[in-house]
Amino acid sequence: MKRFLVATLMLASLGGCQTSAYYAEGVSIHERDADQAICRDEVRIRYPTNAITRFTPRVFNPGTTTCDAAGACTTTQGYWSGGEAYTVDLNEDARREAAAACMARAGYARVSLPSCSANSGASASTIMAPLNDDSCILRSGGTSMIVTP
Repeated sequence: MKRFLVATLMLASLGGCQTSAYYAEGVSIHERDADQAICRDEVRIRYPTNAITRFTPRVFNPGTTTCDAAGACTTTQGYWSGGEAYTVDLNEDARREAAAACMARAGYARVSLPSCSANSGASASTIMAPLNDDSCILRSGGTSMIVTP
C-alpha cells in the first residue's frame, strides 16, 4: 500500500508546483539528515569531482556588404564567435545515482509533493508522518519536512 501511495504521489508531481525530499515513515528529520550526510560523504569519496574544461563551438560569421540607393557600399569584416570555456564534472551523474542508491539502502524513498501553502495548517514536526493525499513539503530553516496537515 505504501508503494502504491508513493507511486501515486510521484505521478501527481507531474501536474503542479512540486518539490522532492527523502521520506521514511516514522523517521526523525534529524536521523534522515544524518543518513543523508553519511551517504553524501561516502559518495564524495567514491566519486570525487572530476572537472574538465570544454569549449562552446566556434562559429565564423561572414562579413556583409550593404549598398544604399546611391550605390555607396559598406562592408563589414567577418568574425569568429563562440569558443567560451565551461567546466563539466564527469562524476556528477554517478554521485547523484550513488547517493540515491545509498538512501534507498537506508530505507528512504524520494517523493515529490506540493509545497505546503501558507493556509494549509501544516506545522513543523520532527517525525515524518504517514503520507496521504494532503501531505506536502514544508521548508523550515533550510530543511525539507514532509508533513500531513
